[in-house]
Amino acid sequence: MKVAIVTGAGSGIGLACAEALAAQGCAVLGVGRDPVKLESVHDVVGDLARSEILAQDVTTEDAPERIVGAALARWGRIDFLINNAGVGSPRPLLETDDHQLDEVLALMLKAPFRLARAAIPHMSPGSAVINVSSTYAIVGGLRGGAYSAAKAGLWGLTSHIAVQYGPRGVRANVVAPGLSRTAMTEGR
Repeated sequence: MKVAIVTGAGSGIGLACAEALAAQGCAVLGVGRDPVKLESVHDVVGDLARSEILAQDVTTEDAPERIVGAALARWGRIDFLINNAGVGSPRPLLETDDHQLDEVLALMLKAPFRLARAAIPHMSPGSAVINVSSTYAIVGGLRGGAYSAAKAGLWGLTSHIAVQYGPRGVRANVVAPGLSRTAMTEGR
């Protein structure tokens, strides 16, 4: 059985990823900040032997070790890492202070970097890192600011992972969904 870690798994794109992976027979470790929302991972996987949740802020110092450790303790392997955690209220450059910039970069660029760094040593040939970016990384978008910058950074990170670790069989892909109808984007 293959094992997937999905961040931001409590709702939206992350929950849909968990459901799709489970449909392919994968075990899923769903990671997110809200333990109540994360219970949905158990529902979409439909098999408690193949689902685990971890209420964890991916930006904390010990997050990568806790997340990777949870997957290894439960199933002994990691085949897929889906870096999906994010926030969806982008602001224009001139309306973004340094604190907001740091928060966005920590969640949507630094956390995926650190989590990939912790997971890749445990990944075998045929495994993959998938970074969820955005069309805002490509076209900027009104109000993009720090969000666009962080999501564009995922493209560079993904390219590096592909070039550096692809020869040992660890694939890396970035996906750039457009605006998706989720609870986070409902008001738009």
